[in-house]
Parts: sequence; structure tokens; C-alpha cells
Amino acid sequence: MSMLRRLGRLFGNGPDVPAQTPPIAAPTASPRPIAFDYNDDRIPSGAKAKIAKILDSIQSVEQAMARESVPSFSRADTDQMRDIHLPKLVQSYIDIPAEHRSEIFRKTGKSASFMLGESLDQMQERIDG
Repeated sequence: MSMLRRLGRLFGNGPDVPAQTPPIAAPTASPRPIAFDYNDDRIPSGAKAKIAKILDSIQSVEQAMARESVPSFSRADTDQMRDIHLPKLVQSYIDIPAEHRSEIFRKTGKSASFMLGESLDQMQERIDG
């Protein structure tokens, strides 16, 4: 199960709600980046530092790929991580209603901001790998 799906199940309506299948769209030449403000005040400062490091690491990986021959799936991975996965992860944290955050802590023993930090750490590990 993907990290985003697990977070969605935890932060969303729970495992008993079936996942909605997104409509199939015609392929485009390149993915459109999602405009996202990582300076949003609702994002914890510790997470902001991790996000900045992830974005810097992705840029470094892209520069290395430009110098060396790398399979196209690696380029797609970095594009998706920067343009899709990272914004979705942070947005899923922002979308958690304040009254639901204490419920998350009761269920998991971890705060939503701690879990965001863990997920960002996992993303950083994937980039470093």
C-alpha cells in the first residue's frame, strides 16, 4: 500500500470507504506541475525544512541525471515526486480538520504533524536511494 493511500486512510474517512477511481484522462506530453505554496502557515516549521531539503535533493538528482544516462522511469519518478506526491502529501495534512487531529492521536499515538514528518523522511530516503 502506498504511503499516500495509508495517509489518506488515516486522515480521511477510514478504511471502510472505498477509494474512488479517478477518471481516465488522455496522456499529455508532460505532467502539469501542481502550484503549491509550501510557505503556508498551516504547515509545521519542521516539515517546511524537510520539504525544502526534499526539493533541493530532487533538483540535485535532476542535475545528476542531466549529466549521466539514466532510464526514463527515474526521470518520471522525480517529476512525480516533485509535482504530484509531495504536494498531495502536504495538502492531505492541511486538509485535516482541527477537531479530527486529536482523534488521529488517540488512534495512532502520533500527532498528524509527526506523521507528516515521518512521511517526508520516507520520501527523502527514497530520493537519497
